[in-house]
Amino acid sequence: MEASHMSRSLPSLRGKVCLVTGASRGLGVTIARTLAAQAAAVAVHYHRSTAEALALCAELTAQGANACAVQADLLDPGAVQPLVDAVTTQLGAIDILVNNFGPYVDAPFLDLSVAEFDRVMHGNVRATYLLMQLVGRQMRSRGAGRIINIAATDYRHRSHSVYGLAKAGVVHLTEAFALELAPNVPVFALAPDLIADNEEMDQAFAARAVAATPMQRLVTRAEVATLVAMLCSPACDMLTGQTLIVDGGRSLPRIVDGVA
Repeated sequence: MEASHMSRSLPSLRGKVCLVTGASRGLGVTIARTLAAQAAAVAVHYHRSTAEALALCAELTAQGANACAVQADLLDPGAVQPLVDAVTTQLGAIDILVNNFGPYVDAPFLDLSVAEFDRVMHGNVRATYLLMQLVGRQMRSRGAGRIINIAATDYRHRSHSVYGLAKAGVVHLTEAFALELAPNVPVFALAPDLIADNEEMDQAFAARAVAATPMQRLVTRAEVATLVAMLCSPACDMLTGQTLIVDGGRSLPRIVDGVA
């Protein structure tokens, strides 16, 4: 499995049921693989990528994991309850919710259409809210659970259009739900910067980002997924409501040639 060299130090998740949204592509695939490597049962959510989701489930099952693919259009608020019901029917009550689904757009606000504004806000904020509300109620009634939201460092910027606004909403929800679900359901957010193994990223842009990063490289999907698994450890029981910025120090304030 991807990131297997790091999995030995991660907590066992045997007996835990995980729902990972947006898990048929990109970072979601790596998160699903990492959680499955720790013996969790994993629900792979997808919208249109049926073949990819089924292939991932087949891969995880062949490696001894319990996995199922669940389809839902999370831009439709009516799809949330059937999604959770399907996971519960196939795997059991959800112990770990990873809100990874989050549409992206970087068109300037002056050029942004209402349709794109709604798609990004609904996908990142409303879908996250509805899943946290529904699954969070169930976790609270059982007295246990974990919720991990995937934000982005864009929430700290003002140059990434509605995506940054949406991820700021995800951070706000993380903090608000942490208060409402305490003390038995910790809630976290991870805010990665640019991800090194993003095949769609312009390489010249990536090189400039690396040059501006104190750690002199970009974070990988495997590293983000490993942090997701680490946050499920009892060692993190006293943490909640925190957004962990995973950017190699690029967002730290610095003075270069006398200019901040």
